[in-house]
Amino acid sequence: MTRIKQEDRDRLQVYRKSVRVFGIRKGKFLEFDFTVGCEELTIELVMPYPIFKEFCETNHVAEILCDEGINDDFDRLAGGVLPQLYDEKNIIQLGDFK
Repeated sequence: MTRIKQEDRDRLQVYRKSVRVFGIRKGKFLEFDFTVGCEELTIELVMPYPIFKEFCETNHVAEILCDEGINDDFDRLAGGVLPQLYDEKNIIQLGDFK
């Protein structure tokens, strides 16, 4: 079996990744956009908070924004345990290549 190096697991690690939480379904599922580098590379996802937290940490998310009006619900779901955000020192925007 081939061993996978940590740096090979996330080939997009050099790009800034952000999350925008815009909704909460049934009081437990987060609706959010996940963006890699620029708005053109955005996908909409839905998952429960514990999986969301793991997703953000695994994908080296640098920023989490929460739409106005759902901050309290987001904080309640997080229970004070927010994802660890990635260090932004070495990441670039896709627009930096233009």
